[in-house]
Amino acid sequence: MAEPVVHVVARFKAKPGKEAALKAGLTALVAPTQKDPGYIAYDLFESVESPGSFVLVEAWESRELLAAHLDTPHLNGFKAAAPELLAEPMSVKLYAEAPGL
Repeated sequence: MAEPVVHVVARFKAKPGKEAALKAGLTALVAPTQKDPGYIAYDLFESVESPGSFVLVEAWESRELLAAHLDTPHLNGFKAAAPELLAEPMSVKLYAEAPGL
């Protein structure tokens, strides 16, 4: 039986004055991520109520391919820069489709 699709919700909050830099850093991840094996979706949103707060909503074919994505040069580069950009640690949660839907 195939592994269920893995959905990821990642939240990011910029340090004051770093909103544009965080947005640029997150936006720069989209194109290379779309080429990663296992990619299904990778959508970036910015809060309309709290500028500088972002959510990435992702879908991956498997946890194994997600893990490989998390160790790519583009993600490692972002993770290295993140402490200078983030007001708090990023929050990452994994989800699967609820049974019966």
